[in-house]
Amino acid sequence: MRRRHFMGTLAAAGLLGSTGTTQVTAENGNQGNGLRGHPGVNNVIVLIGDGMGFDPIETTSTVYDDLTMSKAVQNELSMQEFVDSGFNRTSSRSGAVTDSAAAGTALATGLKAFNGQVGVYGPDGADSDELTTVMGQAEIAKAVGKQTGLVTTTRLTHATPATYATHVANRGQEGDIADQYLENEIDVLLGGGRREWDDDQLERAETIGYDVLYDRSDLQTADDGKLLGLFDHSHITYRLDRPDTIPSLPEMTAAAVDRLESEEGYFLMVEGGRIDHAEHGNDVQTTVDETKEFDEVVEWTLEYAADRDDTLVVVTSDHETGGMATGTDYGAPIARKCIKNASASCGAIAERIENGESARAVIEETLDVTITAEEATRIENERGSDGWALSDAVAEITADYLGVGWASTRHTGPAQLVVAAGLGDGRFTGWFDNTDLSATITALMLFGDSLEMPEGRDLERWEQRIKRNGPRGPRDAYIACVGYVGPVETAVQRALDTTGDGIVDYGDVLAIADGQGRPEPATQPRNRGRDRAANRQNAIHQF
Repeated sequence: MRRRHFMGTLAAAGLLGSTGTTQVTAENGNQGNGLRGHPGVNNVIVLIGDGMGFDPIETTSTVYDDLTMSKAVQNELSMQEFVDSGFNRTSSRSGAVTDSAAAGTALATGLKAFNGQVGVYGPDGADSDELTTVMGQAEIAKAVGKQTGLVTTTRLTHATPATYATHVANRGQEGDIADQYLENEIDVLLGGGRREWDDDQLERAETIGYDVLYDRSDLQTADDGKLLGLFDHSHITYRLDRPDTIPSLPEMTAAAVDRLESEEGYFLMVEGGRIDHAEHGNDVQTTVDETKEFDEVVEWTLEYAADRDDTLVVVTSDHETGGMATGTDYGAPIARKCIKNASASCGAIAERIENGESARAVIEETLDVTITAEEATRIENERGSDGWALSDAVAEITADYLGVGWASTRHTGPAQLVVAAGLGDGRFTGWFDNTDLSATITALMLFGDSLEMPEGRDLERWEQRIKRNGPRGPRDAYIACVGYVGPVETAVQRALDTTGDGIVDYGDVLAIADGQGRPEPATQPRNRGRDRAANRQNAIHQF
C-alpha cells in the first residue's frame, strides 16, 4: 500500500492537518537546526521494533506475500526496501542478553548500562544518588531548539521511551519517569499507561500546556500545542484485539509528525513495543500482526522522508525476543492464511476459554486451526492457573499448526537489523555496537553529514592537541561524539569530560561545541544531569 492510499485513510480519520499536504524546510534547504557552522539534519525519526529480530520480519513478509507463491521473489515489507542497511549488536553491561532499559539507554545516550537502568551510568543495583545521569537524544534535540516526541504501543513510562528523556536507577520507577517527562516538557507523548499517572501529574500536565488525550476522538480533535496521549490503562491493546476507540501506531505517528513539524526541526522516536510482548508469549499471529503494524509506520515515514530533503529515518530493533524460527520444516510449512486471517491474540483466546468456552471451538473460529481433543483437554486443564499458563498452552499448541517455532520466552542476544533513508543514510552500513549506532544518529542530528572522523596520523595529532589544550568548537565536539563517548579511561577522554564526572556523554559534546570550560561537578547525579542539560540548552541557544 503506497503512501497516497495510506495518507488518504489517515486524512479521512482527521489525523493529518499539514502533515500530508505541506513541508516545512529550513531557510538553508536541508541544513536544519544544528551547531555553529555545521547545521545538522533537521528532522530525525528513529523507529524501534522492540524485540523484533530478523525472523519476525521474514515471517511477516512470508505471510503477507502473494499467497499463490507463483513468483520467484517474495513481496517485501517496507523494512526490506531500504538500500542502506547494517547490523546492530545489542549487548549490555550485564552481558550478551540485554533488557529494553539497557538497550534503550545505549541507543538513546551512547553509553552502556546494566539491565534495568534507564539513562544513567554506574554500578549495577545502585541507588540514584550513586549514578550519573547521561543525556538522551530527545534532551539533546531540545537543547538545540528542536521539537521532541515519543510514541509507543507500550506504556509511555515503559523502558524504551523512558531512556530518551529520563533518568532512573530502575525501570520500575514509572512514576518518577512520568514526573521527568513533565519536567523536560517533551512536546508529544503518545502511548498507553494511564495507570501510571496520578491526578496530580495529569493536572500538572494540563497546567504546563499539555492537551491530555484518552481515546482516538481526543486525538482527532486535540488543540494545537503539547500532547499527552494515554490511550489504554496499561500497554496499548494488541491490534488483533484492539477496540476502535484506541488509535493505531500509524495514526499516532502521523499525529505526532503533524504537531512536531517546524523550521527548527524535530526528533521523534516511535516504538512498536508490543512485538516484544507477543514474542514473550510465543504468540505467532500477534507477533506477525504487531510487526505488520510497525511496518506500516515504516512505510509512512519512508514516503514522508522521500518527499523532503531535510529528514533522516533510522529503523532498528533494540534486541531479539523469543528466537522465532521462520518455519518448522522444509518447503512451505507456515500456515500463511491462518496467520494472516487470525482474529485474536493467544491472550484473548485464553480469556474466552477461561470463561468457559470450548478450546477447540474458539481456536477454530479465531485461527482456522483444528486441534485434537487431547490438545483441547490440555489447554482447558489450565483454567484457573496463575499467570500466563493458559495463554502459553494455547500458544505452544497452535504454533505447531501455524508452522513457526520458538527458542525461548525470553530475550536473546543476536545482532539486529539497521536500515536508514534520507540525509546521511550512507553511514548506516556494516556492523554497529548499539552505542556506535547512537553516536552516528546523534552526530548527524547535530552536525549533519559534512564532517569525518580523522584517521591515522591526523587522529594522533588531534589527540595530542586535545590533551595539551583541551577541546573547543564543533569539530572537536563531532570527534568526541563519534569516537569518545563513554566512561573516562584515557587522557583524551579526561580532557573531553567537561564536568569531570568520569563520563563523556552527549552533554559534554554540546559543551565542547560551545567552547565551555570544565566546571566543578555537582554533588547529586540527578540534579547534575538536569543542571548540565539546562546550562547547555542556554548555551546552545546563543548560536
